[in-house]
Amino acid sequence: METSLALTIIGGVLILVGIVKNVIPKQFNQLIMGELVEKAINPAAAMRTVIGGGFIAVGVTALYCRNLPSDAALTLLTSLQIGMAVILATIILAKVRGFMEDIPIPPLVIFPILIAIPFFVS
Repeated sequence: METSLALTIIGGVLILVGIVKNVIPKQFNQLIMGELVEKAINPAAAMRTVIGGGFIAVGVTALYCRNLPSDAALTLLTSLQIGMAVILATIILAKVRGFMEDIPIPPLVIFPILIAIPFFVS
């Protein structure tokens, strides 16, 4: 796999996830956290949209940089790989620390795939 394809896939997925977090933040939260107390719904949705904005920003950066020379693109892919591993670790640690009852399945599927993609870059 070429660096440009890897950055396009990673960027596209992150932008898509970020858009979903922004378009339906309340439903996204309900899916992950279940029913919230009425007073917590809007603040939780606000935080979800900010997180979604961060995903979009990183995704746009990946897409924008997809035509970098190979050495620079590999450096970017490595940094994205480390960043996504940190995000996955924080999700898992939220369960370990008792902040959530169950770990949501989508990040357990999406992040390992995005973390693995740079390993297949030639």
